[in-house]
Formats: sequence, C-alpha cells, structure tokens
Amino acid sequence: MKYKNAAGLYVGGISFTLASPLIVFIAMTFGTRAAISNPSTDLTVLFMGIGILGGLLGIVGIILLIGATYRALVKIDALQVMRPSSDRENWSADRR
Repeated sequence: MKYKNAAGLYVGGISFTLASPLIVFIAMTFGTRAAISNPSTDLTVLFMGIGILGGLLGIVGIILLIGATYRALVKIDALQVMRPSSDRENWSADRR
C-alpha cells in the first residue's frame, strides 16, 4: 500500500497546529519569568523570538491542513468530479 502525499501533509499540519500554542505558551511563560527575575538578561528577547516562531509555525500548520484537504478531496477523487458527457468522449481526436 502506497501512502498518499495528502496524508503526510495532514499529519504535519495537525502536528504544527497543535504544537504552536504549546510552544507560544511555554516561551511566554519562561520569558515573563526571566523578565521578572532579572530584567537585564537577554533571555526575555530569546523567549519572545521563540514565541513568534511558534505563532508562525501555527500559520504554516493551517496552510498545510488546507493543502492536505485540497489534495484529499480533489486530487485523489474523494469528491465527485463532473464527468464529461458521452458525446464528447466519443469524438475522435482529429475531428474539429
């Protein structure tokens, strides 16, 4: 059995979308703790950068989910696609 590309995009999109809020929460928690305990450290900026990266990761996850949905529903014929009429199928290739 061959795995479809849409399945990989879906798993990646779900993983990124679920991991993003967790990364942002952890980064902001430790960034706030670092800012309160010692305001002169650069750890606050580092954790803020990690939080922004986590937010961007969530956006990428949503884009992957949209792409996976498109591939799953259209490319692998999960949706009913309109078939051409029988008249058009019976035409020869050289008829104009």
